[in-house]
Amino acid sequence: MLGFDTFYNNRAGDDVLKQLCLKEHRVLLTKDVALHKSMPVGGSRLVEAIYPRRQLEDIVAAFQLQGFALPPRCSLCNGELAQIDKALIKDLVPPYVFRTQTIFQRCQSCQKIYWPGTHLDKINLFIENIRKVSG
Repeated sequence: MLGFDTFYNNRAGDDVLKQLCLKEHRVLLTKDVALHKSMPVGGSRLVEAIYPRRQLEDIVAAFQLQGFALPPRCSLCNGELAQIDKALIKDLVPPYVFRTQTIFQRCQSCQKIYWPGTHLDKINLFIENIRKVSG
C-alpha cells in the first residue's frame, strides 16, 4: 500500500522465498532468524519489532524510505495503478461513488478500481506519522 514493489506469501517455503529474492534482486524481510542468516549479506533484513506499526517504522528508517508516495500499487496484487476515465467504470463502482468521485485508478493486473475515499485522510495521517518517527 505504500507504493513499493513487494511480494507476500505466508505459505511459501524458505527455499521458494530465497530463490525469488535472488532471482528478482529483492530484499527478504523476515522474523525467522535462521532464514535471515541463510541469506547472502544484504539480501535480507531481520524484523525484530513485535507490533506492525513499529515494524513499519523500523523498515522505513532502515531503508531510508521516508519519501514514499501513494498510491502506485494495488493493495491486493501489487500491480501498478493507472488513471482511468470515469465514464469507463460507471458500472464497476457503487452509484454513490460514481456520483461523488472524479478521480479513479485501475490496477493493471487484477483490474481492481481505486478512488480517494474517506479512508485516504486516515492513511495519509498514518504515513506522515511514520515519516516523522523514522525520519
